[in-house]
Amino acid sequence: MSQLNSVWVFSDNPERYAELFGGAQQWGQQVYAIVQNTDQAQAVMPYGPKCIYVLEQNDALQRTENYAESIAALLKDKHPSMLLLAATKRGKALAARLSVQLNAALVNDATAVDIVDGHICAEHRMYGGLAFAQEKINSPLAIITLAPGVQEPCTSDTAHQCPTETVPYVAPRHEILLSRTPCESGKQRGPEQSKTCGWRRSWSGSAG
Repeated sequence: MSQLNSVWVFSDNPERYAELFGGAQQWGQQVYAIVQNTDQAQAVMPYGPKCIYVLEQNDALQRTENYAESIAALLKDKHPSMLLLAATKRGKALAARLSVQLNAALVNDATAVDIVDGHICAEHRMYGGLAFAQEKINSPLAIITLAPGVQEPCTSDTAHQCPTETVPYVAPRHEILLSRTPCESGKQRGPEQSKTCGWRRSWSGSAG
């Protein structure tokens, strides 16, 4: 099987990186990682990336989808062949935004990927796993969310070292943040008051 020039990986769930690297190393000559913080950068270093790009955090309560503009700006400059993400709820939401911003074909819940004559072919689940379809991707960049359990985790080399770079945060037009509403201690709360205590989604940005 032929290989692509470069494959990039990102996961909102750090535990999925080993599996993503297992596929990326099979399909790409060079593998690059995008992570959300320096701790994750150290965790994926042994998997053998050529370079690790650390997303600059704008807020501790940042939602993964808000990084679409930051990642898109990075990839427009690097011209990768494939972006591989974990097929999580947040990962697929991010992949959808990136597909639009980068004008790239998107395949969700991929169960197999092959490189045939330089073209990416991906098999994916349909109808909740009741059927499978195979897609041949013709766009310069393919964005694929990989279903869990598809690839064997890659081996780890603790001696591997590579450069890390910070990716500047590019704010989306509408940010989605988590916020916590404090409850006053010592006071009884009715059902409606209780609903306002805890985590909630908060939108910011201009309308239109």
